Amino acid sequence: MVSKELQKRIEEYAVGCREALVRDLSVLVRIPSVSHYGADGLPFGKGVANALDKALELAEGYGLTAKNCGYWYGLAQYGEGDTTIGLFSHLDVVPEGNNWIYSPYEPLEKDGLLIGRGSTDNKNAAVVCMHVMKGLRELGIPLQSKISLYFGCSEETGMQDIEKFVEEQPMPDFSMVPDTDFPVCHGEKGILSFQAHCPTPWSKITSLAGGVASNVVPDSATATLPGDPALLAEVKAAAQKAEGISVAEDGGVITVTATGRTAHAARPQKGVNAIHLLLRFLSGIESLGADREICALAAETTSDCYGEHLGIAVEDEPSGKLTCISGIAATVEGRLVMHYNVRYPVTHKGELVKAGLEATFGPKGWKVENLNDSLPMYLPADNPNVQELCRIYGEVTGKDATPYVIGGGTYARHLKNAVGFGMETDTPTGLPDGHGRAHEPDEAMIIDELVDAVKIYLLSIIEIDALLHK
Repeated sequence: MVSKELQKRIEEYAVGCREALVRDLSVLVRIPSVSHYGADGLPFGKGVANALDKALELAEGYGLTAKNCGYWYGLAQYGEGDTTIGLFSHLDVVPEGNNWIYSPYEPLEKDGLLIGRGSTDNKNAAVVCMHVMKGLRELGIPLQSKISLYFGCSEETGMQDIEKFVEEQPMPDFSMVPDTDFPVCHGEKGILSFQAHCPTPWSKITSLAGGVASNVVPDSATATLPGDPALLAEVKAAAQKAEGISVAEDGGVITVTATGRTAHAARPQKGVNAIHLLLRFLSGIESLGADREICALAAETTSDCYGEHLGIAVEDEPSGKLTCISGIAATVEGRLVMHYNVRYPVTHKGELVKAGLEATFGPKGWKVENLNDSLPMYLPADNPNVQELCRIYGEVTGKDATPYVIGGGTYARHLKNAVGFGMETDTPTGLPDGHGRAHEPDEAMIIDELVDAVKIYLLSIIEIDALLHK
């Protein structure tokens, strides 16, 4: 147990970091760092490379040993020892999307928040962990473990970065991944992504597209139709009675736009899927003929977020119900392609999901392609490390410290003996519904929680180090 005197010093250090935490996080938020595989002659593009350069520069400025691993990822390390405690952050962000009130890449400090893309997912973790490692040195805290901070570059777009890390680097003895909510995420659902390809080309629809990423509930989707007067009249009449649908005509082209509400694929019930709204609307337009059947099938598969209409609905006690979205729709060579993202319970297997998909799409002639299955991560709630982290969080914050399972996917699923531990914020106050959390417009971090996180991680590293050498 940490002494009262050391706890007081840690508290003073964390409070003293507040200004620097905001400054450093603002520096990283200003860098647009959406990952693009292979862009600009770099593993994940220039934006993420710029963010990594800056993070490593900050780490070196705080006296840490910094290393750029070919722009696949970066490392900052402190101390020596026969064991390693890993801290895992990522610098890439999801695309900014729509409906921002404030500028995505001009960080704004307002009402106790820092607003900007990446402020809570996940540049906050990179900054806080650097200050934690700096604090270990400045406070003279003796450890038997080396501390290694990972800066990831493609967490949002496939996690090729962590796969490279696992190939090249020794596995930490225990890892904390600050890319979830507090207290402790001791399990992550399996993530299965795939594409469903329609075998029949559009007959009248000239294009249909929506979404920016497969793991984000899309807030916008658009279809274009030929500018036939009768078709235009029918579409306009139907739009007057439809949810989230608008119609425009210009130069002989009818454009139908659906507007929904974005959300993370792990929490799809908080969003409204614009792709579904558009498909459902088009399936009711009689003038579209055979295209209605295509839209109707695709609309049915997206009509719930628990996989019931895909024939894959399952649940378990630790993690609850399977969830599913279609995050992207596209027209490829005149045919509809739907991108799906499934989060299945920790005690189930992807093979059962795959069988359900084939039973749904196969009889209709649709092909399931590019299927990827990322297996669940799960440590029992009574694991000693899980229990210790829960205790520390509860004592520091006075809040409920019950561990939980998520539908999201973090680096923890690629590591051994790892958990998610913070530090996404509670829903920020003062922002409209659908704004403020990870992947939402006006993503925001509560600044006081940055300070609390420094304290929590310092105490946690001390106690985990002791457990590793018990």
